Amino acid sequence: MNFKTRSIAVAPVAGQVHDHQWHCRRVWALLMTILFSVFFMYRPVAGRELTDSTIGESIGRHILSETAIAPDQVDIKVNGGIVMLSGFVNNLLQKSQVRRIAESIRGVRSVVDTVAVKPVIRENEAIANDVRNNLSQIPTDRGLDAFVSVDGGVVTLNGKADSWVLSRWAAHRAMSIRGVSEVANRIDVNARLERDDKNVRLDVKRRLAADLYVDDSLIEVTVKDGRVTLEGIVGTAAEKRRAADDAWINGVVAVDDRQLMVDWQEKDRMRRASPHVRRSDQTILEAVEGALLLDPRVNAYNPDVSVVNGAVTLSGAVDTLYAKQAAADDALSTTGVWRVDNQMQLRYRSFPQDNEVKEMIEDVFQRDAELHNLEIDVAVKDHHASLSGSVETMGQKVHAENVAAQIEGVLTLDNQITVNAKTDRPSDADITAAIVDELFWSPYVDSDRIGVTVKHGHAILTGTAAGRFVAHTAVQNAFEGGAETVQTKLVLDDGSTFNEHFRKDTYQFRLGRIFSFRP
Repeated sequence: MNFKTRSIAVAPVAGQVHDHQWHCRRVWALLMTILFSVFFMYRPVAGRELTDSTIGESIGRHILSETAIAPDQVDIKVNGGIVMLSGFVNNLLQKSQVRRIAESIRGVRSVVDTVAVKPVIRENEAIANDVRNNLSQIPTDRGLDAFVSVDGGVVTLNGKADSWVLSRWAAHRAMSIRGVSEVANRIDVNARLERDDKNVRLDVKRRLAADLYVDDSLIEVTVKDGRVTLEGIVGTAAEKRRAADDAWINGVVAVDDRQLMVDWQEKDRMRRASPHVRRSDQTILEAVEGALLLDPRVNAYNPDVSVVNGAVTLSGAVDTLYAKQAAADDALSTTGVWRVDNQMQLRYRSFPQDNEVKEMIEDVFQRDAELHNLEIDVAVKDHHASLSGSVETMGQKVHAENVAAQIEGVLTLDNQITVNAKTDRPSDADITAAIVDELFWSPYVDSDRIGVTVKHGHAILTGTAAGRFVAHTAVQNAFEGGAETVQTKLVLDDGSTFNEHFRKDTYQFRLGRIFSFRP
């Protein structure tokens, strides 16, 4: 154990040095107080230490449990909190998964990603047609005009888009096509408004403050000629990426986050008391409306938003079930929101027959790099779609649901896909240890405040949490540790209680919709 110490100069003051023995005892007490403070500040939690070795082990464990990637495919090296990824994966979606897992781990300062993509070999024109079909699902009124070319599995996108996020979304859709090894996104982003730097800065600061996954308390924003510079400290590499994404609003031509440093220890001393803080209903309303406006997944019908005591109600119309889910996720990801009532209705441009909806879902599954070879059955009756079959990971199950929900004609969706366990069911002791480990590595949860007991795969979380967001994160950590069900008996910092019961097959995971906001 290495302790950080400082030399202490004790200056005598006239009138207080006559009793030398008393003075020595005073200095000794001061020294002991400082030493104990240093010890508790840097002591490991539950016998754990944040070292390069333990960081690498945690990343590897998450990759194994959350992806379909074999252990020998990706090599992980960590030096001073900088993660170096190498090896190969089967598609670009897996490459993105690996990087995002690494970025989300506490203690990771940055990620150097040299993982190669070795997809299935397909004809250039076949890949191009599939990319065009995927892009055609984006309504033309969103402001995207893209052209596709393919050379040796490398997709190049040219054209124009009304926003940077829309451009990224188009690239993400191209990434999902099987046979794609790389996407060169050359879509020009048109700033629809000529905006004053001062107003751009205020809007960026509002976006950072509104994002539940970003602590803006130690982030400084400057804007010059539409170029945004972010400086300060964030807790994880994933938070740094998200903060940079938040800065891409109308009027911004570049974002520089090189001076935004990752320091998980400083994160624990930030000014925001918890990731969930109280805000006025008007502030929440403006933040949710801003998030919906910036999200290309939510259509141009401009959903109606109302807020009462932090509870958000969404109404209006959207064009797909996925857009409806995305709108709810945007609201849930807004600081100050504790509940969302999604009353949005689906309004389709066309209303295909059940057999046509089934064929469209199956076609998009066949185009998808992650889903094309999986055993997934699709049934549609009265525009109610149901998915069944088996997959290897929870991420594949949620991805299949997200893909199907984007098809016009799907009013409701029942995801009955089962996830095949890679190993035999672990013991309660192993699950307990894994949950404790997940809580420790979570950048949002104070693991010292939460107790864990497991019986027959049923986990019970007791203790305290900063707010509902932190409590839900702890539930996600418990499922990621192997729990089949999770019961919470937590007291929140505002004095309320969080007594809930969750099942693994119905709870949305970290790989689910709310955590896949950024394409």
